[in-house]
Amino acid sequence: MVDTDARQAVSAVAADAGWNHRIADRSDYFDKGVVRVHIVWRGDSAINGGTLYHDDIMQTYSRDLPTVEGWLKR
Repeated sequence: MVDTDARQAVSAVAADAGWNHRIADRSDYFDKGVVRVHIVWRGDSAINGGTLYHDDIMQTYSRDLPTVEGWLKR
């Protein structure tokens, strides 16, 4: 994955897995049923962090892009 395309690549992975996607400035919001993922970006190549929610309860947080991308592959 090329660094400048990381944000687009994550969006493509999510779309392939059936996630709904909404963009708000530096944040991407993904939801599928009761599961949500919120990613805050630093530019288009790196994340500040991502949060995984189940039923509106925070489950985990990560600053590792491959980990957050893994959540969206489910």
